[in-house]
Amino acid sequence: MHCFLFGQDPHFSQYFSSPLTFNPSLTGYFEGGTRMTMNLRKQWASLGDTYLTGTASFDTHILQNRISANDKWGLGVHALYDRSADGVFRNNYVALSTAFNKGLDDEGMHSLGIGFQAVYGYSQIDFRRISFSNQFNGSGFDLSLPSGETANNRQANYFDVNAGVLYNFSDETGTRFTLGASLYHILSPKLGFFSTGNQSVIQQRYALHAGTNFKTGENNQVFLSTHWMQQGSAGEFVFGGIYGIALGVEENLLNIGGFFRAKDAFYPYLGIQTSDWQVALSYDITTSDLNKVQRYTGSTELSFLYYFRKTERKKGIPCFF
Repeated sequence: MHCFLFGQDPHFSQYFSSPLTFNPSLTGYFEGGTRMTMNLRKQWASLGDTYLTGTASFDTHILQNRISANDKWGLGVHALYDRSADGVFRNNYVALSTAFNKGLDDEGMHSLGIGFQAVYGYSQIDFRRISFSNQFNGSGFDLSLPSGETANNRQANYFDVNAGVLYNFSDETGTRFTLGASLYHILSPKLGFFSTGNQSVIQQRYALHAGTNFKTGENNQVFLSTHWMQQGSAGEFVFGGIYGIALGVEENLLNIGGFFRAKDAFYPYLGIQTSDWQVALSYDITTSDLNKVQRYTGSTELSFLYYFRKTERKKGIPCFF
């Protein structure tokens, strides 16, 4: 008997704090010198240590003394680690990313950017921890029995390309609006673990996003964001916002908000932001029928960002788009 399984790329609820996994044109899209981001997501903890996803990235500006002051050329690298089914399946990749955002006017209020990523990925399956029908001995599964399967690869490697575009408007008051689109898995790479020749295709992932942030009063800020994403038959639509409450010291903010993922989950957001770093925690509260399977528990996500060699004052909430 054969069956078909469907999946999608790992993605984060705090997508606005994981820029290089969401749109390559966000590479180097910030004020300052070098940015480090880290994200960790643990999904459905009530089912055990089943789903764990983490990323780390660095991006910086290059050739700033050779291009216009209103332009940004970014170069970055990021890596993703994703573990499913208690480690039976692992998906990992490392990507080199670059983007150029061109200022469209003398004041630098409008810009248009394009970005690309080159990706090397590899997926692993631990067949020693999987049971098959041939290993059923009448009362249970005996993994020492022959499986009868023709698996001959425990690791499948692939190369891929991602791309994105970004429009940005910002003014001297700190108001900003962004609109972007991205396409991942342009090469539609194939993965094969069995000698039968059957291979699975990593389907292309499309995303559209928009966001705005602006000040309320003297120092408080509001951030609103939405995005739509589709990969094969899996799609999602997210919208929500964050209110940044000034803590009275320079750009320090207490960020409180919430987001809705249509037909899936609501997740509150809590974070602290300074002029150099920000840290945030969110928790997915499942609203679909999946909450019965996962025993009414959701997913925890932590993000951390740090800016090195800051040379300019950042405008608005950093890394939000």
